[in-house]
Amino acid sequence: MAKDDKITDEAKNQKTQDAPDIRMVQQRQVRFVEEGVKTNYSGIFNIGFGAEEVVFIFGNPSVEPNVVRIETKVAVSLKTAKRIAVTLGNLIRRYEAANGVIDISVPAVTSPSADGETKPKIQ
Repeated sequence: MAKDDKITDEAKNQKTQDAPDIRMVQQRQVRFVEEGVKTNYSGIFNIGFGAEEVVFIFGNPSVEPNVVRIETKVAVSLKTAKRIAVTLGNLIRRYEAANGVIDISVPAVTSPSADGETKPKIQ
């Protein structure tokens, strides 16, 4: 563009209209279908990981002592695991802001063992 060239207001407006607005976030609608889905309760969980995945393991205590019955395993990518962690953290913060802090400390309740000693009861 030469030194004396001028851009008219109309040309400026046209450039603005043609350029995509990077501030606009494209949203898509997703429909979740729950037909045939089972809902499981889990009182115990564990998390493992490999080079490119994270495995969530969910289970419940068995009637046998020191045995956990694994009910479900879910493997996800590391990116999905991080999105789950961020989303869950946000959900917990909102819940605690409305309802108070969730206590996750180990209970101090003790139970007598077979040899008469008292040991902490693990939930």
